[in-house]
Amino acid sequence: MTTTADSRSRGRSLRRDALGVGASTAIGIASTAPAYSLAVSVGLLAGYVGAAAPLVLAASAIPVVLVALCFRELNRAEPDCGTTFPWTEKAFGLSVGRMVGWTTVMACVLVMSNLAQVAAIYTYTLFDLDSAAESKLAQAGLGTVFILGMAVLAYRGIRIAAWTQVLLLTVEVIGLLWFALRAFQEAGTVSIPAFSATGEGAWAAGVLVAVFLYWGWDSSFSVNEESRNPRRTPAIAALIANAFLIVLYLVVAWAAVAYAGTDVLDDIADDDFFAILSAELLGTAGGKVLVGAVLVSALASTQTTILPTARTMLSMARRDAFPGQFARISARFQTPSVSTWAFAGASVLVYLALVLTSEAVLADSVAAVSVLVSLYYLATALAVPVYFSGEIRGRVLQRAVVPLLAAGSFVVVLVLAVSDVGTGPLVVVGVTMVVGAVIMFSMKPPGEGER
Repeated sequence: MTTTADSRSRGRSLRRDALGVGASTAIGIASTAPAYSLAVSVGLLAGYVGAAAPLVLAASAIPVVLVALCFRELNRAEPDCGTTFPWTEKAFGLSVGRMVGWTTVMACVLVMSNLAQVAAIYTYTLFDLDSAAESKLAQAGLGTVFILGMAVLAYRGIRIAAWTQVLLLTVEVIGLLWFALRAFQEAGTVSIPAFSATGEGAWAAGVLVAVFLYWGWDSSFSVNEESRNPRRTPAIAALIANAFLIVLYLVVAWAAVAYAGTDVLDDIADDDFFAILSAELLGTAGGKVLVGAVLVSALASTQTTILPTARTMLSMARRDAFPGQFARISARFQTPSVSTWAFAGASVLVYLALVLTSEAVLADSVAAVSVLVSLYYLATALAVPVYFSGEIRGRVLQRAVVPLLAAGSFVVVLVLAVSDVGTGPLVVVGVTMVVGAVIMFSMKPPGEGER
């Protein structure tokens, strides 16, 4: 039974009109963690597609932008902070919506392990604590502190979170552009990279890694209820974020291939190339700056991963797909309370389990997260024509053509990539989906009169 206190808590709303286009764009870009994402993905990408890594990044932006247009169309009709969950629920029913919502949440839980470990390692590296950087226990301890610290900032208000993102994002972009400039200077060339001789499956796996690099722009939609003009601002912010990321990723990946070559990048695919190349390329002081950029990138994304996931869980609770307590909103800060701390707690537990037991946390979780993200992007694209069934005439391009192109792209990538990503990530994805199914379907949907 819902108590009076619960009813009051669930009746509160998130802070209205708190974010403009600039702040929403910063959240969308920072949520992708550009420096961190490049650090852990460029080696993997070079291993799959060789010198064509920059071209794959450019090409893989196409289905991502198509999905962003799907988000825009759905958000215009229903600006809900749960984004993919409520839209797929309306299109396909509560059971499918629950599974898509769970997939979104678990993708974020898994990526938190990446973020926390990278933040911990780079902090120790920044202060020349090499033994601590290699210690699993030291990584576990500091990573946990970072997750909880970013949860505090996310909980204390959306404006504080947004300004934190603007500051941290500025630092990491400066570091990345400095790296790219120095890499091109040392390489002495900016010639267009050649296509490698890898097969189509490896290219599909490469695109899957690129999906991980771009993932995060949809956080601009997750703060729609806190944006000025919720039906319009998130879409503008997300598209600007994607355009910025395409240029930034292309330049940095191009510079890395030109400077280090594909063999070197492939050799460090299970590690991160900034940590290995920064001091050699930028000198001791410059290397420290780049290490700091990746550190703040991971911290920024830790916070911006908590923001959208807590709001997804809040939305699911409002629609009775999660226990009602998850819909509670802080009266003081106007942020999700139970959802924020529940997600932070779950992230800590998964992080500790992975960092203390896995020998390849970065590689395995990148691939697993990429599959999960591709699945919920696919579900969102397919939801558009169903959501607007009977209302497609007059907007055929936005509600039929674009969604079907986006869905087709992700189906092809997922099918071709399955044989290339290895069994480890697929086991993680399988366990995630099974656990999600058990949890979701163990909660009996309430009758319409109870909702």
